[in-house]
Amino acid sequence: MSKIRLVATAATLFVSLATIAGAAERAEGQAQALDQRAFPNLTLIYVASGVRDNGGAAFVGVAASIHCTNWTAGAEQVRFLVRDYDGALVENKTVAIGALDTITASTHDTRAYDDDLFLSPGVVIRQGSVRVFATAAAITCTAQVIDASTVAPLGVDLHLVRHNPWPGTQE
Repeated sequence: MSKIRLVATAATLFVSLATIAGAAERAEGQAQALDQRAFPNLTLIYVASGVRDNGGAAFVGVAASIHCTNWTAGAEQVRFLVRDYDGALVENKTVAIGALDTITASTHDTRAYDDDLFLSPGVVIRQGSVRVFATAAAITCTAQVIDASTVAPLGVDLHLVRHNPWPGTQE
């Protein structure tokens, strides 16, 4: 009887250890899947054409605004690369976005938004473009060209083209 009990206990222990090992492997696989959403460095996630700024002062004229939200559990880096119609570099700025935070980067100060970052105050941009880079795929952005003098964001949405999509999403 004692030998049977010993064998049964050993079998139960073996099954328990196998179950724990399997759960650990699944958890490790899930952690790796989450890690795959992080990029090793700043990686292109969006491009858009139609960036415009009349070079006006704060709260005057036309400005472009880009909003980005970080959906990760930690801070991430986002870089905005703005070019004029002829490809001339207008601005190249990187900013940290906290977990679940949204930032607004505008070409100059607008009344519609609490702008967090100014990309090119006082610089005229005609038919420009923007490229958005990030350290994680779980960053989403929108962009528009607006009348900087109005509280309501009156303007035109810019079509952002997604690169390096967030796995399991469709934009």
